[in-house]
Amino acid sequence: LSYAAWVVPEQLQPPPGVETWLFFDGVCNLCDGFVNFVYFGDSARRVRFGALQKHTDLLRKRGAGRYAEGGEEALTTVVVIQGDQVYIRSAAALRVLAVMDQPWRTLSMFYFLPAAFRDEAYKLVAEYRYKLFGQKEKCMAPTGDFKKRFLEYDPREDLDVESPFKKPPKGA
Repeated sequence: LSYAAWVVPEQLQPPPGVETWLFFDGVCNLCDGFVNFVYFGDSARRVRFGALQKHTDLLRKRGAGRYAEGGEEALTTVVVIQGDQVYIRSAAALRVLAVMDQPWRTLSMFYFLPAAFRDEAYKLVAEYRYKLFGQKEKCMAPTGDFKKRFLEYDPREDLDVESPFKKPPKGA
C-alpha cells in the first residue's frame, strides 16, 4: 500500500510544463468547496480553475462540450484538462489530488481501484450533491490572489486597464 501511495501519484502527473485545468459546476456548494480545498492544498499553483458554465466554447474545443452548460451531460461531473487529455468523474478528481501537496497527493492512490467502481460512487454523490450541500444562485466571483488562478483572469484587471473579457455595463 505504501508503494502505491508513492507510485500512483507519480504516474498521474502531467508532463512537465502542462497545466491542470479544473472545470467545476460553479453553483454547486460541494464543487465550490473542492475548488477551495485545491486552492489551499496546491502551493505550487499547478491547478487553474474555471466554471463549466463560463467555458462552454473552450470545453467544446477540447472535446468536453457534453459536460458544459447545454451539453448532453451538462454539469454532471468535474472536468480536468491536462494538455490534450480530458478526464472526468473520479479520474478527474484523482488527477487533481495527484498534483496537490502532501498528504492530499497520497489520496490519488485510489486510482488503482476499478474505474467502474470509482465512477459509480462519484455519480451517486453527484446526483445528490445539491440536496446534501446546497447550491448558489450564480457562480462565485473570486477575489484577491484566488482570482488569479481562474482561466478567465486577466492581469490587466489589477492595473485598472480595461479587460477584453469584461462585458460593458448595461446601457453602454
